[in-house]
Amino acid sequence: MVEWYDFKLIQSGKHIEVYEYMNKRIFKGYIRKNPRQANNKKKTKKTLNDHELLEFMELWGDEAGADLLKKTQKQKTQFSIARTRRNIRRLTNANEVLNKFLTLTFAKPMPDVVKANKVFNTAMKRIQRRYTNFAYIAVIEFQKDTDFYGKKKEQGGSVHYHLLCNIALPAPYAVAERFMWERHFAKRYWKQGFVKVKDVTTVTNMGAYFCKYLSKDMFDPRMFNKKKFFCSRNLDKPVEMTGNQAKAYLKRIVLPDNPIYTTTFKNEYTGTVNYTSYLLQ
Repeated sequence: MVEWYDFKLIQSGKHIEVYEYMNKRIFKGYIRKNPRQANNKKKTKKTLNDHELLEFMELWGDEAGADLLKKTQKQKTQFSIARTRRNIRRLTNANEVLNKFLTLTFAKPMPDVVKANKVFNTAMKRIQRRYTNFAYIAVIEFQKDTDFYGKKKEQGGSVHYHLLCNIALPAPYAVAERFMWERHFAKRYWKQGFVKVKDVTTVTNMGAYFCKYLSKDMFDPRMFNKKKFFCSRNLDKPVEMTGNQAKAYLKRIVLPDNPIYTTTFKNEYTGTVNYTSYLLQ
C-alpha cells in the first residue's frame, strides 16, 4: 500500500528527531519496477551509465569525462558515508548499554580489509559463544600509511577496529586488573594482537561521539563496496513514525522547553525541510 506523509519522527533511545516537509509529500510503500519491465518507459536519470559516459567523453573530451566520473563517484561516496554516519548514530543512541569502547589491533601487518573482516567476524562469534548477551557496533580505521621512518607502506596501513560494546569490566580504578583483563581477552578471544578497553560514561550523545571515527578512512579505496560498519543482531533499532501517528506521539511525550538543535535545509528530492532534535529528560 502506497502512503504519503509530510511529518516524520525518529526516536533513538532518548534522542528524538523531527522532520517537517514543507512543500513536498514523501511517499513510502511503493516497489520499484524491474528495469526489464520498464524498457519502454522514459526514465529520469541523475547519473550517467557507462554508455552515456563514453558519449560524453567523445563529445567533450577524455579529460572532461574523467572529471565528471570523478565528481559523480565522490558524490556517491559522500552520500554513502553521510547515510552510514546517520545509521550508526541512531543505532548507538538506541542502545544505552553500549558503554565500553574496545579497540582491536593486529600484531602483524594486515592492510587487506577482506582478510581482516574474516578474522574479525570469527572473533565476534568466539566472544558471543562465551557471552551470549554480548552486543556491539564496530567500525574500521586504518593505521598510518607510513612507517616509523616515514617510508610509505605499499599496501597502506593496517586495519584495526573500534567497537562500542557492553562487555563487563573490572572497576575503572583497578588499573592492574584492567591490564590483566585486556591480556586475557586478547589471548582467548581476539588472538591476533592487542586489545585496549575503556569506559565511556560522560558522553551525552554517544552516537555522535562514535561517528567521529568515520572520517577520512571511509574515502580509502580499500573501503569501496565494503561494509562501513558491523553490529550484532541483538541491538534495539530506532523507531520511525510518520504522519498523524508521529504527530500524536510527539504531543504525548514530554519534551524539553528548547530543542538541542534545529535547522532548515533544501534539496531536490524533499524540498524544504524543518529539522529539530530533542533530548528526553
